[in-house]
This record gives sequence, C-alpha cells and structure tokens, in this order.
Amino acid sequence: MTDTLAFKVAWRLLLYPALILAAAGFVFFWIYAHPKRFLSSIEPGALGLLAEAVKLKTADGVTLDAWFLPHKTSRKAVIICHGYPMDKGDVLRMTSFLAKDFNLLYFDFRATGRSGGFFSTGGAREVRDVDAAVAHLRDRGLGEAIGAFGFSLGGATVLLSANPAIRARVTDAPFSDLAAQMDYIFRDFGLISKPLLFVMKGWSALVMGVNINSVSPARSAARLTTPVLIVQGDEDTQVPPGNAQLIKAACPAAEVWLVKGGVHGGNRDSAGAEYEKRISAFFVKALK
Repeated sequence: MTDTLAFKVAWRLLLYPALILAAAGFVFFWIYAHPKRFLSSIEPGALGLLAEAVKLKTADGVTLDAWFLPHKTSRKAVIICHGYPMDKGDVLRMTSFLAKDFNLLYFDFRATGRSGGFFSTGGAREVRDVDAAVAHLRDRGLGEAIGAFGFSLGGATVLLSANPAIRARVTDAPFSDLAAQMDYIFRDFGLISKPLLFVMKGWSALVMGVNINSVSPARSAARLTTPVLIVQGDEDTQVPPGNAQLIKAACPAAEVWLVKGGVHGGNRDSAGAEYEKRISAFFVKALK
C-alpha cells in the first residue's frame, strides 16, 4: 500500500511539472513564431518617393507584400529587409537615402506586415523570401547588380541567404546565432530558462520543422565570398556588439563598423550623415 502510494506521488511529481513545462514552452513558442502583426502608417509617398505596390511569390507558395521604388537611370538594385516582428515601413526612414542611387525593393517577411504566411522562423525560411525578391528583380531585368540591406532579423537573414545573385550585403545589428540569441533573450528566467528553451526548440521542430540550433548567420557568413558590412551599435542591448565580432570571426573579410552610442534601431540617428555616406559608398563600390 505504501509502495503504491509512493509510486503515485512520484509519477505525479514528474508528470505534472513536465506537462506545465510543455504547455509553457508551447505558449512562448507560439508567441514568437506567430507574432502579432505590426502595420506601419508610413509609406514611400510620405517621403516624396515613387513606389509601385507589388506582390512576390516564394518557392513554398507564400505571397509577400512589397514596394518597388524605381530609379530613373540606375540598373542596380538593393533589397531591403526589416526586423522582427515589424514590417517594411519600419525601415523606410532608415534606408530611403539609398533611393538616390539604386532601385529599391522593400517587402514584408512572411507572417509579418501584410504578407501571407503563418509562422515566423527566425531566418530559416525567410531566406526564401529573399530569394523571391531576387527573382522579382531579375524579372525586371535588374539581376546583374543586386545588393541587400537587412536590419536585425533582416540582417541575419541576409547573411543566411546564399543566393548567388546578391553581390553585396549590409547588415545593421544582426544576431550571430538564433539559439544563442534566444539564450540571451531568456537569460533572466533563471534555472527555468534552459528547460524552457529546450521545449520551445522541440515545438519548433515538431510544428514548423525548423531546427533552431541550425540557424546560424555567423556560420553562413563563413561561406560568403562577396563584400559584407556589419553595422553595430556599441550600446545595443537587444543584439549586443559581441554578435558582430562573432560574425567577423567567421567571415574575416567582413567589415565591422561600431557606431558609438548606437542602440538597436538607432544607428542611423547616432551616426548621422555618416550612416548614409558609408552605406551608400559601400554599395556603390561593391555593385560597380
């Protein structure tokens, strides 16, 4: 009788916490993988820029909402990739200066903004969105000189993309490794952080088929042979400066610009005109 009671108590002490952990892990997985849609109110016209509303189609059938900003004479183009969980309008002011020299293509990543798609995958499938942007530019006859700019998740995805048509990459505050970034985000959860993240990764693999441990912009950058510029704020607390150094270590040819006083999403404000000057010059040189 005593043994039976002890067994019942023991398995409940194991089962109930495990169920709670599984449920909590699913909730956090769902919050991050299916973010609330953010819709910016700003559009190119507000900045005096002509834009054509277009739709992109990814290889796995997701429809992406996009803007194409044509240049009157240039045959060079830059793809602009926003951060998580925002939309293309969120990086419009940050990058609109590039319209002086290039055709620009902005788009909402899958599961964000006005694009289709249900799950955001931390860059794992967003590389297909970048491929769709490249294909659209090629259809317009602009496939010979393509660059890509990405902020945060967008920057990480630009590094993850191995599309050979992209001849130059500028990344502002990219994370170096998705699993490590999640560790950083959940660092204040104490002893529960490791088991919680383990369960979240399990749900990611089960529900989305995405292995979070395999999503590493730094490892992907090691295979790049085209120019890379990493812009990183030295006061960024969301994606700390160490991420830029890890990417640099993996890709020694990459250039790192550490912006003094720069915070996440604020490097252009902190650097002022130098931000426009350096990034424009980088693309002009790399896409000549």
